[in-house]
Amino acid sequence: MKWLKDKLPLGIGKEVAIIQVVKALTWKRLWNAVKNTSSFVLSAITKKNIVWGLPSIVNIEPTNICNLRCPLCITGSGKMQRPRGKMDFDDYKKFIDTVAGHVIYITLYHQGEPYLHSRFNDMVAYAKQYGLYVSTSSNAHYFNPESAEAVVKSGLDSMIISLDGITQESYARYRVGGTLSVVLDGIRHVVAAKKRLDSKTPYLFAQFLVMKHNEHEIEEMKKLCTSLGLDRLLIKTTQVMSVEEAQEWLPENEKYSRYTVDEKKLIVKQGTGACPRLWLTTLIDWDGHIVPCCFDKNGDYTMGHFAEKDDIFDTWKSDRYQRFRQQILKNRDAIDICRNCNYGIGLFK
Repeated sequence: MKWLKDKLPLGIGKEVAIIQVVKALTWKRLWNAVKNTSSFVLSAITKKNIVWGLPSIVNIEPTNICNLRCPLCITGSGKMQRPRGKMDFDDYKKFIDTVAGHVIYITLYHQGEPYLHSRFNDMVAYAKQYGLYVSTSSNAHYFNPESAEAVVKSGLDSMIISLDGITQESYARYRVGGTLSVVLDGIRHVVAAKKRLDSKTPYLFAQFLVMKHNEHEIEEMKKLCTSLGLDRLLIKTTQVMSVEEAQEWLPENEKYSRYTVDEKKLIVKQGTGACPRLWLTTLIDWDGHIVPCCFDKNGDYTMGHFAEKDDIFDTWKSDRYQRFRQQILKNRDAIDICRNCNYGIGLFK
């Protein structure tokens, strides 16, 4: 399992999040979601690529620059092969203008720290003008009372906050260059801003990556999140790329590992069935390159470039995208970014 969700005793975030998603629905967006979901199901059953509708979820990368050096992250480890930069705001607006009629959900993150983009709150606010549900993920090093209030005023619906340890030593073991006290203060500032502005959003998740050095802290993390006023704790399994990394980082408790590991190879526990991402969602990198999903971190499977056509929907149904979907149905293991992914619907193996 990629995610293991533990609901906290405090907070009304889950209900708020559902309400916010429902608010983003229009008949046109709902019908589009029915079409693309149906086409995925039929494709998975028949093993023939069928595409109806347009993506209901779009991931957008504001920047692939980060302030931390997390060793298993392609950005933090210095293994990023793509150029580093920040999305042009005018290009972003043009993209939102194009997809807003069909899309329900926008996630404003991929690689990098979104709040390093100077116009990130403007990005959120622009998407919210269309009534879209908008989510992001942050390491929470940039929230003081003033910036936290700007986050709430932007209209952001939900935020995932990386919180991987209850002590500075444990936290910084993975979040290299990070300061736990700054993160905790940042969380408190956002929670306080929500109360001050009488806002139920953004819905605040804490994300805890379970690793060998912190797996004993899960119960204390639940208590910490409750005391901070967070809405929900997401316990997440860790992705590694080699047996050596597995031996160094993966927890002893098999419940919190997405792999079976022997001396020579990693075996992903799940995700061998049909993958819905290629029918339901797409991703646009900061420089306009369109890639199939978040596992394509280096842009090795670029499907097109938004700035060249100004129409993601031409790319969505392009021959290149269609061939990639067919390959997913035919032999997912032949695609390297898929071999380390545990996302899939096993019913349709």
